[in-house]
This record gives sequence, structure tokens and C-alpha cells, in this order.
Amino acid sequence: MPHPAKRSRFGRRFGLALVPLALLLHLVGCSSPPPATPLYQQLGGVAGIESISRATLQRMATDPRTQRTFDGINLRTLSVSLSAYLCKAADGPCVYEGETMRKSHADLGLGGSEFEATVQILREELDRAGVSQGAKNELLRRLAPTRRDMVAADR
Repeated sequence: MPHPAKRSRFGRRFGLALVPLALLLHLVGCSSPPPATPLYQQLGGVAGIESISRATLQRMATDPRTQRTFDGINLRTLSVSLSAYLCKAADGPCVYEGETMRKSHADLGLGGSEFEATVQILREELDRAGVSQGAKNELLRRLAPTRRDMVAADR
């Protein structure tokens, strides 16, 4: 059995050796993780969102499940508005100045199946653009509450 004085010196040395390690672990634990990439950037930034919006509207305007609501609509103007809306919803630098979803869809008489077709088309375009599953789900989560404002039966 070691002499008590020897144990004490060893304990002090060992304890002093642990101080820098404890300090390092504390600093690592206190540092915040790097900020997450903003959603709008995960969607390809403003240009990516504009491209997704254009492609989504082009498909909706020709898809038999959704095309009836696009008769006489200027797709270019609508695309600019949709892009700004999606960009704003994704915390991007865009400003949406259009109508509320309730007001802009009030006279369309959208049904639930049309809304679901729209979501499906948007999902497919997000996939084509290479948007990650997490970013796609987050955008759709943020847009989900608009259903009650857009679908006639939900009002």
C-alpha cells in the first residue's frame, strides 16, 4: 500500500491534469452548434424557389386534376406571386404583397382533391429540384395551414 503522502501527490498531479480536459469539455458543451442553413437556401435560394414555382404552376395548368382553375390566368404573374409567397414562408428575403390565401382562392371553389393534387405536384417538383426530404417536409409543414383557407369545403 502506498504511503499517504505519495497518494496525495499523485492525486494532485492527476487532478491538475484533468483541469484542462474539464475546461475543454465545458467549452465544447457550451458552444452552440453552427446555425442551420435557412430553409429558403435549402430550397435553392430565391432562384431555386422561382424555378420550383414556375415548374409547379406549369404542371398544374395542364394537369387534368387542377387545370380548370388556371383558365385565363397569367402564369407569369402568378409565378412571381407564388415565388414570393414560398420564399417568405421559407424565411427568405422576399416580400409577398399578394392577397391572403382565403381571398385569392375564395371564388375558385377548390375541393380537397384539387388541393391534394397541388401538394403532390409541388412535392414532385421539390424532388426534381433536389430538395432534401427534411427541407421539403418543413416547407410543406409551413404551408399546411393554408388548406383551410383555400379549400371551399373547409371554410
